[in-house]
Amino acid sequence: MANTLFTLKNRLPLVITTGLLAGQPIIPLYAAQPDGLPVNIQWNCSTGSDGGWLCDQGTRNIGPLKPAPRMPITPARQNRLATSVTVETETVTAVEKLPEAAAAAGVATTAVSATPVTSEPPAVMKTLDWVSLTQLPIDRQSDRNSLLCEGGYLEPERPGMDYVGDPAEAPILAAANASTYLEEGFGTLSGNVVINQGYRQIESDVAKLNRNENIADFEGNVVIREPNLLMTGDDATVNMTSGRAEITDAQYVFHQERIRGQASKIVRRENGVINMDDASYTTCPPEGCVWELKGQEVELNPLTGFGTAKNATVRIQDVPVFYTPYIYFPIDDRRQTGLLYPTIGFGDSDIGFDYTQPWYWNIAPNYDATITPRYMSKRGLMLENEFRYLTEDAKGEIGGAFLSKDQLKDENRNYDENRWLINWRHEQQLTTNWDYNIDFANASDKDFLSDFGTGLKLGSQSPLNQQITSTYYGGGDSAHQWRFTANFEKLKNMSIDSDDPYNKEPQLTLLGDWDMGAGFGFNYLVDYTEFDRDKEWNYLYKEKNTPFDQKYDIERPIYGDGYGINNAVGQRLYLQSGVKYRIDRTYGFLEPSVGYTYVGYDLDRLDLQEVQNQMQDTSLTKNDITSPSTAAPYYAIDSGLFFDRQASFGDMKFTQTLEPRAKYLYVPYRSQQSLNPDFDSTDLSFNYDSLWRNSRFSGYDRIGDTNQLALGVTSCFLEDDGYERFRFGIGQIFYFQDRKVSLDPHLNADYWDPNANPDNNIDEAYQRQLEDNKASTSPLATQLVWNIRRDLMLRQDWMFDTNRGHVDEYALGVHYLPKPNHALNFRYRYRDQVERAEKNDDGNNTGRYVNGNLEEADASFLMPLTTNWNTVGRWTYDITNSRNMERSLGVERDSCCYKVQVLYRNWIDPYEDIDTASSKHGVFVQFVLKGLGSLTGTKVESILQDIDGYRPEE
Repeated sequence: MANTLFTLKNRLPLVITTGLLAGQPIIPLYAAQPDGLPVNIQWNCSTGSDGGWLCDQGTRNIGPLKPAPRMPITPARQNRLATSVTVETETVTAVEKLPEAAAAAGVATTAVSATPVTSEPPAVMKTLDWVSLTQLPIDRQSDRNSLLCEGGYLEPERPGMDYVGDPAEAPILAAANASTYLEEGFGTLSGNVVINQGYRQIESDVAKLNRNENIADFEGNVVIREPNLLMTGDDATVNMTSGRAEITDAQYVFHQERIRGQASKIVRRENGVINMDDASYTTCPPEGCVWELKGQEVELNPLTGFGTAKNATVRIQDVPVFYTPYIYFPIDDRRQTGLLYPTIGFGDSDIGFDYTQPWYWNIAPNYDATITPRYMSKRGLMLENEFRYLTEDAKGEIGGAFLSKDQLKDENRNYDENRWLINWRHEQQLTTNWDYNIDFANASDKDFLSDFGTGLKLGSQSPLNQQITSTYYGGGDSAHQWRFTANFEKLKNMSIDSDDPYNKEPQLTLLGDWDMGAGFGFNYLVDYTEFDRDKEWNYLYKEKNTPFDQKYDIERPIYGDGYGINNAVGQRLYLQSGVKYRIDRTYGFLEPSVGYTYVGYDLDRLDLQEVQNQMQDTSLTKNDITSPSTAAPYYAIDSGLFFDRQASFGDMKFTQTLEPRAKYLYVPYRSQQSLNPDFDSTDLSFNYDSLWRNSRFSGYDRIGDTNQLALGVTSCFLEDDGYERFRFGIGQIFYFQDRKVSLDPHLNADYWDPNANPDNNIDEAYQRQLEDNKASTSPLATQLVWNIRRDLMLRQDWMFDTNRGHVDEYALGVHYLPKPNHALNFRYRYRDQVERAEKNDDGNNTGRYVNGNLEEADASFLMPLTTNWNTVGRWTYDITNSRNMERSLGVERDSCCYKVQVLYRNWIDPYEDIDTASSKHGVFVQFVLKGLGSLTGTKVESILQDIDGYRPEE
């Protein structure tokens, strides 16, 4: 199972080079040793006869340091020490070996200069390693970020750039135009100073070295480099013992993350944390800064991966648009405790002003929480919390939301009530072959999610799942594979106008498959389930109960008892076993099978007289209705042939397959199944794959009788690499006798129950089912998939009723997906359905029936206009009811360091009644500052999720 919830990204700490002074000529300083290195290492350096540096990394005796040997001070020498001795040289270079005599001398023989050498600011002070697109490596020129930015940061080649290891263990290399040394412990390097040690490099006009305090001062055009880090400034002071550094009038760059900024002063502390005064932070390139975060005090902490800013403003085109006294922001991908960006909304008639302020709590690497207060001016203050955890064998999330005393009155069924939602999802691996899962959610009322939504991750929103499942996998590597599952599941109905579903308390399932060898196989299934639900499970209608409801237009759903067998609760036992024999050849297969199916019940909460009246059978006894059972064998012969040949179309060559298939299935009719309750079964929709199924029902409440032969043929065109260019299948079932079993217990009765499904025209529904069960053939089913190109696909599903001579169902989809976020989509769907009941303004039936067919078209596109400009749109039209379900059109400006999305949307909630639903519209804007977050609350991405090809970018 998965062992990680969070991915942490390491970032190299911001470390200013240490130990440099220990490598300078003449000054016998001892460099501070990094943790873990021997403390008895020292650098001793002096000047050789050719002007080069002679250095040695020797052993230092532990204890007080002895003064270096000094020459006798004569009057002539004393006069010379009053002024500097100057010798012009071109370069000064470090080497690793130092003769013992020179190391012991400690005498000034260095090149010096009376006047410091200065130069014009290097180009890096302006460009900050930014180069144009054509100057980037070839593999980076096609990167989307490089294209959007028309360039990128590129670290120049330098000595030691690829050095791996502790830089303190590397030799020191230095170069300058001239150097000066005074015996009092001070020295100076002047003109084009460059100092390298390992992967670190420091450049400046002048470097002043102070032996007494172990400090180096760099003056003029200071450039400090480490991998993925550039820092520049006017002056810098480095404590060579502690590593503390101060840089004035500074700039900084993180190359890989495309982060840069500037500050009046940067302090690099001993632990690597960077503190800045009057500093900025942005991901925009050096030229053309659109936005930046400015703070009076800014801290970058590479140890935690986060930065903080005090008295911070977000400025766009140098205009302040957002202020916060304190803010956390990421400098890498790690998680850190702190405030996240708020969400702000206006104008919702049910919410009012909406302000959400999440706070992230990084408790431990494997625990975290997000606490989210939310203020709604018309509702009150809500608190939502999500806690996540990860252990070696488990992971999960616990969440909840609470609103005290909902304050909204208009059209609110829950006024002045506490509103809440809880959620727990857990996955646990007990052993290598035993696990369990928990998916539990509950809410104070059915309107909670539609009123407020949630940021919690729910397994299902309608209904809410309250489930614990444990599965044991047996068989190992043997031929007999089996698993046992224990499942407890309650479903909370979150719809105000639908019947309550059944709960499974518990469901125990044993499933096995045994490969017996020689082509024989044995399979079995045992399922025991206890079903229950509230006595008042049946949705009846809506009404306004009280004067308060009438005043504030509040409709409350009314539930009550059902009738007859529909009130049943109780236990069900389902058994199925079968034997098959498989013959496989290169040209085809043959698989005869035989099996047996049993379903039995122990039912409660039934009224004998109601069931007798419902079934029009007064001879039924109490035992008949509380303990019905059904058993039947099944016989099947499945077979297929494989043909292939080489085919070509123009220059394209394919392998064409032809795969005819025939399956005979016989299940005898068993009477009295109308006494079996419908706990979890439905009629399966018919398509090409239905030709090869053994049952026309889902669930275990019906054993569908049939005597049928399914015939079909599939043909494919395959390329040499196995890619399927084209597939077409067509088939039909031929029935040798009428089907008598249906889900509706009244279908074969002499009368029809007018309350069976009040949302449909009952007469028409029954008539269609009777005709379907008596038809000699199924609809003709076809399926076509054509990959016209690897980025262009057409799919068509067509079911034609040859008995009535009309289309039962048709679906056509065309998808063009050349690359991420480039798409053209078109879908058309039609399904022939019975008439539906027309609803009034209260959502209750009027008694009239209208066209119930499903017919709609959906078109969408994601189209780039240029590298930076994109458009998006979607149109969904309900052809049956002549109404626009959704119209949206948007434009996106995607730039180097920001993204702006503007979207207009007009839509109808698909869950509202067709006759009473009203359209909604709005303009949604999202402004994203890359590397910082979104300043706006509306998340346009959530509206676009249903468009094929849309992928939110990081």
